[in-house]
Parts: sequence; structure tokens; C-alpha cells
Amino acid sequence: MQATAAPPPRRSLKGWAVLAILLIVFSYVFTVLLAAACTVLPYLLMAALPFNINVLFLLIGGVLTSLTILWSLAPRRQVFEAPGPPIERAQSPRLFAELDAIAGALHEPMPEQVYLIPDVNAFVAEHGGAMGFGARRIMALGLPLMRVLSISQFRAVIAHEFGHYYSGDTNLGPWIYRTRLAMYRTLVNLRFKEGTRVPAAVAVIRMLVMTILGGYWKVFLRITFVVSRKQEFRADELACWLAGPQPLIDGLCAIDRAAAAGQSFWQTELSPALQAGYRPPVAEGFALFLNAPHVAQATAAHLATVLNQSKSNMYDTHPPLRLRVAAARTLPSTAIAPDNASSLSLVGNVDALELQLLQSRFPQLRQVALRPVSWEQVGPQIYIPSWRRYLNENRALLAGLTVESLPEAVHNTRAMGSRMPDPKGMLLTHEQRAARAATLLGTAFSLALIDNHWELHAQPGEHYLQRGDAIMRPAQILAGLQSGQLTADTWRAQCISAGIAGLQLDGTGATGCESGSCP
Repeated sequence: MQATAAPPPRRSLKGWAVLAILLIVFSYVFTVLLAAACTVLPYLLMAALPFNINVLFLLIGGVLTSLTILWSLAPRRQVFEAPGPPIERAQSPRLFAELDAIAGALHEPMPEQVYLIPDVNAFVAEHGGAMGFGARRIMALGLPLMRVLSISQFRAVIAHEFGHYYSGDTNLGPWIYRTRLAMYRTLVNLRFKEGTRVPAAVAVIRMLVMTILGGYWKVFLRITFVVSRKQEFRADELACWLAGPQPLIDGLCAIDRAAAAGQSFWQTELSPALQAGYRPPVAEGFALFLNAPHVAQATAAHLATVLNQSKSNMYDTHPPLRLRVAAARTLPSTAIAPDNASSLSLVGNVDALELQLLQSRFPQLRQVALRPVSWEQVGPQIYIPSWRRYLNENRALLAGLTVESLPEAVHNTRAMGSRMPDPKGMLLTHEQRAARAATLLGTAFSLALIDNHWELHAQPGEHYLQRGDAIMRPAQILAGLQSGQLTADTWRAQCISAGIAGLQLDGTGATGCESGSCP
């Protein structure tokens, strides 16, 4: 890590910061004056004209509108909620050594607490105090983020986050955030609930105030988001000065790819295991998921698309990745020895932290004794038993169906789904019922193969069945039959070639297995 020269000066964004502060002050002054006008103008109108019931309603509506605005602007007490479990210095001395080095290079105090979060992200903030004064610094590090970044890339990303401390962004941030929140709260509170009947004069004054405030809010957001994007470029500059441009570029690209797959991993791979009462290793599973061929291909295509985009939305907090990469490439490059080890190796006692992280994200898991399980055992211990239960519940719908009849069955899922009872307390659409029927066909097909001595390979992002050199991917086969890319004749020929012709989908004709009693 480079830290020989003096860090760049802090003043590069001073003008933008002053503009943001002036906007914040003007926002409150403007909104208070607007609230006053809602009362004063109807009062002056009432004083100048003979008594009129509509003007009286206008005055009452103006007073109520003023009170609503002032109540919405009143500061709310911010209750801090830890974003995840804390990472302790005693348990992760190598991690804190890295943080100490970066803080020392920028002459910045360390955050008072570092948290682990479940996102492909890292952030810094300040909480407590009053509007940013007397606040305590915190930092949050994503578990999947650290799993996908090398130590060199991690240094660059953390240097970027410390850059926000260095440039004073976290001091300004609470002011901007609370102002945005107050303006949003004001607009929400000014809206009448659906079905509310009010005098026309009251409705007009509310609509006029909301139009004025809404227009100003858009201007405020656009300008403050411009400031936010400038701050990101500045933090990138500091990261390049400290850790080098290439580690930052590689780290940003790795984050973009991983973030595109994060939600899918939690929903399709981790959640089923947790719901079954098991806890596979989260970070390891995410790495396996990213390396699965179709996931790697999809995330690479996503990154290529993002790198071709240079135009940002006016409400984006971050500049487009392409522009950040281009800006980093223009900065001086220094010879810094790369460290390609996973940055998660800096953290101690990962298993215990993962459990705390899961319990933090899903509080209901605190009452459950999750059983540790390896990803190799997820298939036999979780998937196969749940598939058998699903098959047993719906066996009658599969009577007479064989693997060769899948082409006809996949085009009859709507009718099949209509015969499946909806989950308790739910009323499904026709499309949802058809999707459940398709799931049943895939489950039955997989079990028919398993009961015919095919081996299930179920790793995150890569599920298939294998016997000898032959491989079957039921989900892809069903999708091909549904789309027509795999014809019925071709499929039946494949069944004969693979030796699975005649297998019953209801499990009654499986070789050496009866009525789902196979282990």
C-alpha cells in the first residue's frame, strides 16, 4: 500500500459542499415561509373582503396545511440500529491492521465500530450527536464483498470509504439525508387519504403547496445527487493514490458482477436451506455460486453491459461504472505488490460471524437451532427429502406420466396446476398454478432419475444429475421442451439413448425403489 507522499488536499469539493449546505438552509427557510404563506395569505384575503364561507374554508385549510408542514419539518430522534454483528479487533487483528494502515495514511481516526453486513457493499457513516456534530464513526463491510475481493482490491475499496471521512462527506451526509427525509415526509403528510372529502378550497391550497414543494424537491435532489457523484469521484481518487488505480478498477468490476448475483443466491440457494433448518457456509456458497458456469456467464454479460453505459440518471448517487473506470485510468499508477488472497482471510472466526449475520438479517432464526451442513450435503439432506414430500402430496396428478411424455405434460401445466390445491391462506393466479405444476414435473423427473441410480450434484448455481458420462439438467430440459427448442422426437431419442425410457414420474415404477421409500 502506498502512503509515502502527503495525501491530496481536502478542499477539492469545498465549493460543492458549500452549495449543498446553502441548499439545505434554503430548503428549511423556503418551506417555513411557504407554511406561513398558507395562513397569512388567506387571512389577508379574509380581512380585505366581506365575509365569505369559501374564504373561511380557505383560511382553515391554510392553517391546517401550515401545521402539517411545520410538524413534518420537526426533527425526529434517530434511533441507531446496528446493520449487522460487530467485528471485534481481538478476533480479526489482520483486518484491523489493514484498517489502521489506511486510516493512518489519510491521518483519519478509525471508526469506533466495524460491522459485518450481508450485502456486496461497504459503507461508512456517522451516527449520534446532533445533525452530524458529535457523531460516532461506523463502518460496515459486506461478507460477500470480502469473499469476492482480493486483499489488494479490498484495500482500494476501503481506501475509497475512508476517502468519504477524509473529504468530510459523512459530516455533510446527515444534513442532506434528514433534509430529504423531512421534505419527503412533508409531501406524504400533505396528501389526503383516498376517499377523504374536503372543501374545494382546502383541496386547491393543498394541491398548490404540493406542486410548489414537489418542484423544489426535484431541484434539491438533482443538485445534491450531483454532489454525491462528485464525492464518489473524489473518494476514487484518494483510493487510487493510496492503493493504486488497477486494484480499484478490478474491485469495482468485481463488486458489480457479484452484486448482480447476490439476491439470486440468497433466494434460490441459501433461503431453502435455512427454511429447512440447515446452515451451509454462506461465503463459501456465494463464491461457488459466482463460479457456476451459467452464473459466471450472466454476470460477465451484465458487467459488459454496464461498462458500455456512460450516461447516469439524474437521481443516481454514484457515477456510471464506465466513467469511474475511465477516471481511474487517468491517474498515476504506482508499483504496488499485489496480494491476491481473499480479503475474507483477514477476518477471524468467520463461522460464528456468519451465524450472527443470519440471525441479524432473519431475527426469527434466533429461536432455531440451525444445523451446520456442507454444500455437498445440501442435495441429499435438504433437496431430495423435500422433493419426495412434494411428490407424495401430488402423486395422483402424475399417474400414467413417463419421462417420454414430458413434452405433452409441459404444455398442460395450466390444467395440472388448476388441480393442485392452493397453499393455505393464498389464492394463486393461473400463471402461478402453472408454475407450481412445472415445478412438480421437474421434481418428479429428478426423483425418477435419482431412483434409477443417477447421482444428484447440487452445488450453488449448478444442479444436475449424472450417471457415468451422461448428464441431465431437468430445469434446462423442461425449459427447452416448453420453448420448442427441444422437440418431442429429439427428447424421446435422448431418453432411449440415456436408458431412462419408461421411467414413471409418479415414482411407482422406479428401479429398486417403491413409493418414495428410497433414502
